[in-house]
Amino acid sequence: MNLELLQTVDQSYPEHNDGILDSGSEALTCAFNRRGTLLAVGCNDGRIAIWDFMTRSIARMCNSHIHPITSLSWSRSGRKLLSSSTDWNVMLWDVATGDMDLRLRFPSPILHTQFHPRDKSVFLVCPMKNVPLVVRRTGEEYTHTPLPTDGESEINIVASFDRRGERIVTGSSKGKILIIDSCTLDVLKSFKVYSGASTATAIKSIEFARRGRCLYYI
Repeated sequence: MNLELLQTVDQSYPEHNDGILDSGSEALTCAFNRRGTLLAVGCNDGRIAIWDFMTRSIARMCNSHIHPITSLSWSRSGRKLLSSSTDWNVMLWDVATGDMDLRLRFPSPILHTQFHPRDKSVFLVCPMKNVPLVVRRTGEEYTHTPLPTDGESEINIVASFDRRGERIVTGSSKGKILIIDSCTLDVLKSFKVYSGASTATAIKSIEFARRGRCLYYI
């Protein structure tokens, strides 16, 4: 009986459906703000719905993308939201007003974008079939700096900051992972991931555990 009680207490995953949030379009990606009070949902028609998760109602609608949303990223304060789309654009939104503050266009569809965890003036952009970029804002200017590759003529398709923003981890379609210093952009370590004895695993997504000690890839 005690064992059954312990097993119930230790469960850390939902046991039932808590509800449905219907934005009127197919949801492709979503992201909570840091406090978990707002949920941004990117849809296949290019719309972004920002839900108040306490009242389960839509607080803001952001409409400027014209193709499906591929990723969403909140600033640390929760006041800004980054979005990327297959329309080749990355947009920066003011969450309070729903206004678009910035639009950056790139040479191909965007797979992923992410705010620096501690610096809202820096973010990552991962264009399809192109090297990921670090975008920095200095005054009114935005600079684009490509991340280093390993010299094997392979394109890193995904990139992610670690929990503190001290490192950038990139993963390629050939299973190669690079760990890069986010300030100097020097490669600190590289290794390859295999799904079998000799079959490389294509890296499609990189996430970090909350405490930053574990790296998860898909």
